[in-house]
Amino acid sequence: MGEILEKLALPLPDIRTLPSIEAQLIIAFRLAVIASQNDYDYRDQLAERLGGARAVTRILIITETIGFAWPEPFQIGRPCCSLTTHDEIWLIAAIRLAACENRPGFDALSREMISGDARDRIYNDLRGFVATYAGTRGWPSRCPRQY
Repeated sequence: MGEILEKLALPLPDIRTLPSIEAQLIIAFRLAVIASQNDYDYRDQLAERLGGARAVTRILIITETIGFAWPEPFQIGRPCCSLTTHDEIWLIAAIRLAACENRPGFDALSREMISGDARDRIYNDLRGFVATYAGTRGWPSRCPRQY
C-alpha cells in the first residue's frame, strides 16, 4: 500500500515534457471529449492532429467506450493546459500497450478499475485506433520485448 501512495505523491508529467506524439494524443483526446459532450464540431481540428477522418472516428469511439466503462468521471485537462491527469497518463500507457499488442500488460494496468468485458472493449477499441493512427503517423516505431 505504501508503494501505491508513493506513486500517487509523485508529480504528474507536464504535457510539454512528454514525447510529442503522446502530447498530441492527449490534446486530441481532450478535444474529442469536449466535442462528444457539447455541440462543437472539432472533426476538422482532430483530423488535422490525427491524420484523417478514420482516426477521428476511432478516437470518438474510445471516448464513448471509456466514458461508459470508467468507474468515475474520466479526468481530463483543458486543451490549453500543460498539466496532465492520472487518467490521461493511464490512457497513454494503455495506448502504448495496445500498440505493442501487450494484452497482459493492459490487463495488469486496468484490472483493478475495469471489469473484464469493458476491458475487452476498451482494448479492442484502442487497437482499432492504433491501427488507423499508425497508418497515418508511422507510430509506434519500437515496442519493448515482452517476456
